[in-house]
Amino acid sequence: MAVPDDDPGSRRITHLELLHRPGERAQARRLLELLGCRVLDRGGHFFSAFVEPEVTDYLNNILYTSEVTPEQWAFERQLQVAAAAGPFARARSAWDAHMRAEPRYTYHFGLRLPSEEALDTALARIDAAGREDGELAGRVEVVAVFRPGDPGAATDTMVQAFVRTDIVACGLVTLGQHIELQWHLPRARH
Repeated sequence: MAVPDDDPGSRRITHLELLHRPGERAQARRLLELLGCRVLDRGGHFFSAFVEPEVTDYLNNILYTSEVTPEQWAFERQLQVAAAAGPFARARSAWDAHMRAEPRYTYHFGLRLPSEEALDTALARIDAAGREDGELAGRVEVVAVFRPGDPGAATDTMVQAFVRTDIVACGLVTLGQHIELQWHLPRARH
């Protein structure tokens, strides 16, 4: 049974809280704009990014983004030191290689785009920014695209593209984050 979008009793994802490194609010805003979100930054602790750019709904389908707390950042900096050498460094390197090779088997969240053209346009923007944008170069990249019929494709009903970044994360920023962009093929009408 389909539940109307305006049914206050329906279950849904309301928001995702993303974190960015200290001083990287502008990069976080730019990244979410590259993903096609409409960013609204009124100052304060966090800013808002509307997944559907034409809809202003602070209760559903929204990404909130704020700076990591000093406590989290101190912990992450200690992790970076510990992962600089020895067994921890080797384990981190192997895990990072796995994340790049198999992004669909790592933690991520997905955003659905309205058309294949919108997906391809977003991927081109992200790829260019990751290579050429002074603030984002080397910090965001398209790591994999799976189209129906491709080896590793999860289904023949959608295109999945995985973007990797260390600008924002829903967890530890220093470990990076995958964001899946999807386009669902139109369903056959019977």
